[in-house]
Amino acid sequence: MPLPIYVSRNGVLISPAQAAVSVFNPALYGAFGVYESLQVVNGRAFEQAAHLSRLAHSAEIIGLPLPADLSTLDRWIAQVLAANEAGDCTLRLFVVGADQASEITAYLWPQPPTRYPAHYYTQGASTITFEAQRFLPEAKSLNTLASHLAQRAARAAGVHEGLLHHDGFLTEGASSNLFAVVGDEVLTPSARQVLSGVTRDLVIDLARREGIAVRELALPLADRPQWSECFITSTSRHVMPVTVIDGKPVGEGQVGPLTARLHALFERYFAVHTHPHSPMGENGSAG
Repeated sequence: MPLPIYVSRNGVLISPAQAAVSVFNPALYGAFGVYESLQVVNGRAFEQAAHLSRLAHSAEIIGLPLPADLSTLDRWIAQVLAANEAGDCTLRLFVVGADQASEITAYLWPQPPTRYPAHYYTQGASTITFEAQRFLPEAKSLNTLASHLAQRAARAAGVHEGLLHHDGFLTEGASSNLFAVVGDEVLTPSARQVLSGVTRDLVIDLARREGIAVRELALPLADRPQWSECFITSTSRHVMPVTVIDGKPVGEGQVGPLTARLHALFERYFAVHTHPHSPMGENGSAG
């Protein structure tokens, strides 16, 4: 049976047909809500604690109280995954504001995992630049219009991702974080200017543990020809090389050595922390 079989609404299991939001809800006309997407492997969400922490931070930024504390959200996640008998999937978690007829509500449901062609990792993905700026970029809010338009433009151009730029600076992908390699340094926009992804933060940490220099700073669009490598990160992509931007090759147009090394480091970490017998807590966090 295709996912989802059940949706969790504030901890109560309902059918997908019952998972509805009123047209009067401020989530519809004001994008008043926050969300997260978690990668689930072997029935366990990867970096669950970090995702829930970011959910709480996003909700705080837009002034939206969560309907439950994080330990309760942990239980709701375990419940909906068990009810759906979800092994490998993407878990969606949306929190929407209240209207006159409903309370603040968290909806959780599993859906089939996102898969990408293998050649994106061996040959690199193609992207375009798109002029747009997300509102309150540090919050993962339901206001995703800029990202939607960038993704639509990317699809129309026949490429994988749209890279947002504003006032002459590249910031992030439509649904990813952006990294460039210049010399022997990995560069990425500051977490104060973008939505700092869980994968982004983990890649930065893994790189620094390995002695790879990482700096957070603005990326001028005009400096793009100086990049020798580029990659994007996200929950579903992990570390994905980018070898073409706006029809022009990045560096030599091949997956670069630092990108390949960071990809390998991340996959090693991912494999250890999603193994059925890994020493992880029930919430999917390491240690």
